[in-house]
Amino acid sequence: MKVLRGFVDIELGGAGTVVSIGNFDGVHVGHQAVIRSAVRAARGRDLVSVVCTFDPHTRVFLRPDAPPRLLETLQQRLGAIETLGVDVAVVIPFGKAVSRVSRGEFVTGFLGGALGAVELHVSQAFTFGAGGKGNVEYLQTVAAEHGFDVRVVAPVVSGGSPVSSTRVRDALADGRVADAAELLGRPFSLVGGVVAGAGRGRDLGAPTANLAVENTFLPGRGVYVTEARVAGVGHPAVTNVGVRPTFEDDGELTVETHLLDREMSLYGEPMELAFLKKLRDEMRFKSADALAAQIAVDVRQAVDYVATEYENVRYTADV
Repeated sequence: MKVLRGFVDIELGGAGTVVSIGNFDGVHVGHQAVIRSAVRAARGRDLVSVVCTFDPHTRVFLRPDAPPRLLETLQQRLGAIETLGVDVAVVIPFGKAVSRVSRGEFVTGFLGGALGAVELHVSQAFTFGAGGKGNVEYLQTVAAEHGFDVRVVAPVVSGGSPVSSTRVRDALADGRVADAAELLGRPFSLVGGVVAGAGRGRDLGAPTANLAVENTFLPGRGVYVTEARVAGVGHPAVTNVGVRPTFEDDGELTVETHLLDREMSLYGEPMELAFLKKLRDEMRFKSADALAAQIAVDVRQAVDYVATEYENVRYTADV
């Protein structure tokens, strides 16, 4: 997948395109339906499939007082989009200039001009242009005169309600990582680099890797079975998301991971951490010995889960 960054100044070489546009935070199954619709249409007509997304997220710029906590980094988002068979991803730098583009200019200068759109595939809730004044109804009104068709993709329904990034966040905040995985079509994952910690895990019989998380959203506090992916290899693991209440009182949230299949130095390594199952809430223990005993229980439960379920739910296969 080719990645371009820009707006009306991008160059696609004059190829006709089938386009989908959105923030696509999480690239959940609803987003995937829109993108796959565009990819299928492009292949059927021998056109180029283009996915346009924004960086930063539009609400990060428009609501700096209350920005959304994003489910993925930009690189994770692009990686998820690439798996859907997209030819070109356009990352639109959303700022003052783009936010002031009228809906008419968006259609003529971007869709028709820069992208050369033949078809546009969007969700029913899609809005664009200054003040969000552009919508599906407007597109359907002006599409023919600008030489493209509009395809509105129906929402994906799960559990009786449309799938949304908000539903994914709510599930993760509750620790319902299996529900989130169903909405995402894959386990939720965090990325970052491994940094030095206090070393207490080793003293407690379970050495841990401390993740400097790049994502702005974390699952609810607790202990989880996870898959830690390092240097292209996945390792079953146990992860604690929390504030270490037995030892700390500063409230700083940390993500600490213990590999189940081997002990290895991970300091300085990039790691992706996929969340598979919640084992328990975070708890405060009366002593280090009591915590060590519970960690041993957590590890046994995780090993049992890995023995029966890991291959069915893990994020990726080893390469």
